[in-house]
Amino acid sequence: MSGRRVLRQIGEIARRDFVQRAKSRAFLITTLITVGLVLSVGPLLSMQLRDPAPYRVGIVGTAPAGFEADLRAAADAVDRTVVMTPYATVAEAERGLDDGQVGAVVARGSEVIWTEEPSAQLAAVINAALHAGSLRATAAELELTTDEVSRLVAPPPPSVRTLRDPDPEAEPRRIGAMVGAILLYLSILMFGQFVMLGVVEEKSSRVVEVLLSRVAPARILAGKVIGVGLLGLTQLVLFGGTIWLALTQIDIADVSLGAVGASIVFQVVAWYLVGYAFFATLYGALGATISRQEDVQSMAMIPVILLLPGYFISIILPENPEMVLGRVASIIPPTSPLVMPIRLAVTSVPLWELLVTLGLLAAAAFGMIRFGARIYSGAVLKIGPKVRLREAWRSASR
Repeated sequence: MSGRRVLRQIGEIARRDFVQRAKSRAFLITTLITVGLVLSVGPLLSMQLRDPAPYRVGIVGTAPAGFEADLRAAADAVDRTVVMTPYATVAEAERGLDDGQVGAVVARGSEVIWTEEPSAQLAAVINAALHAGSLRATAAELELTTDEVSRLVAPPPPSVRTLRDPDPEAEPRRIGAMVGAILLYLSILMFGQFVMLGVVEEKSSRVVEVLLSRVAPARILAGKVIGVGLLGLTQLVLFGGTIWLALTQIDIADVSLGAVGASIVFQVVAWYLVGYAFFATLYGALGATISRQEDVQSMAMIPVILLLPGYFISIILPENPEMVLGRVASIIPPTSPLVMPIRLAVTSVPLWELLVTLGLLAAAAFGMIRFGARIYSGAVLKIGPKVRLREAWRSASR
C-alpha cells in the first residue's frame, strides 16, 4: 500500500473524530463559557487596578492634630485615597463598621477597631498616620525636631544595594506557568479520555469491525489520536489567545503581560503536543481492552496515576526551582511535559537538559505509540470481559 493511501486513511479517521467531538454540545458549551469568562477578567482587573476603591475610615471623637493629613499621605504612598467619616459615639461607629460603611474605625485617636480580620494594607496606612502624629507630639515635648525623634526611636536602616535589578516579570511568569501547567494537565486528561471513549464506543457498537475491514488497526488508532489531538490543540490555542488578549487589557508598570502571556502560551502548546502523544496513545490502547462504558472510569485512572506526580511537583516547584526531585522530574517522562515548563519559567535551564528532555520524551512517545498500536490490535475485536494487557499483546503477535 502506498504511503499516500496510508496518510489518506489516517487523515479520514482523524477528520471524522475531530468533527464528531467538536460538534458535541458539552464541548461547545464549556469552550464558549470559558472564553467568555476569560475575556471578562481582563477589563474587570484593568478597571480595578486603574481606579481602586478608596479606603473608608471612621473617626470617633477629636482626631490628633494633623491626623487627616498624615492619613492621606500614607494612603498616597500606596496609590490609594481615603474617605473619613465622623461618628459621635463608638457604638455608632461600630454599627457603621458592621454595616460595611467603613473599613476601620479610629476611636479617641489611639484605638483601631476592625470588623474581623484587619486589612494588612489599610492597617499599615492607619498605623503610619498614628505613628507620625505620635512622633510630632514627642518632638514637641522634648523640644526636638520630628527627624531627631525619629532617629532616636528608629535609627536609619543600613544602605542596601543589589548586584542585579529585580525582574518585574518574574512573578507574572511564575503565576502564568502554574496556570499553564493546570491547563496542560486538564487538556491532556480531557482529550486523552476522549480518545478512550471513542475507542470504546466504536468497539461496543461494532463500528470498528467495519473499519478494520478496510484500515489496519494501528492506522485507526493513529487517526483517532491525531483527530482528537487537533481538537485539543484548537481549544488550547483558543484559550491561550483569549488569555493573551485579556492580559493585554491589564496595565502594570514595568511589566509586559502580553509578552509574558504569549511566551507561556507557546510553551504550553509545544509541551501539549509531545505530552498528548504519549498519554493519548496509552488511553487509546487501554480503551481497546474494554467493551463497556462502565469500565471506562476505572481504566482511565491508570494514565491519571502517571499524570498526578508531575502535576503535584509542578505546583511546588516554583518555591524551590533547584530541588533535585524537580530537576529529575523535569527531564524524565512521563512527568517532564508538566514540570519542565515550570522550570523554564522560574529559572534558567541548561540547553543540554532541555535537549535530553525532548529526546527522552520523543523516544517515550514513539515507544508508547508502538506499544499502544500492538495492544489496540490485539484487543479491539475482543467483545465481552476486560482484556488483560498480556493477552492483548500475545494476540497481536499471532
